[in-house]
Amino acid sequence: VVVGHDLRIGQVITNLIENARSFVPDEHGHITVSLARAGKLNIITVDDNGPGIRADNIDRIFERFYTDRPAGEAFGQNSGLGLSISRQIVEAHGGTLTAENIPGTKPGEIKGARFVVT
Repeated sequence: VVVGHDLRIGQVITNLIENARSFVPDEHGHITVSLARAGKLNIITVDDNGPGIRADNIDRIFERFYTDRPAGEAFGQNSGLGLSISRQIVEAHGGTLTAENIPGTKPGEIKGARFVVT
């Protein structure tokens, strides 16, 4: 059972999916949303096969207005607010929102990004 404000939890999931969608390749882009349970803990995971997250930006991506997108993209379409807002919503519900890269089979290879809500 997830207890909380259903619209806000829905907003978090939507934000994570939209963030993933904006980074996956046009061809063969793949996003997976999963829900698991570990004891009393619900775990929502959003995986994508985009370029992943630069290691030095893993913590910064949750800052307001921070974006790791090309400079030519129009402001407002991807303004750097979605992940910040999502983390605030999750924390207000007593949870955590983290990001990590999905490791590939070769050393240093990244297969995409993973966002985890607990």
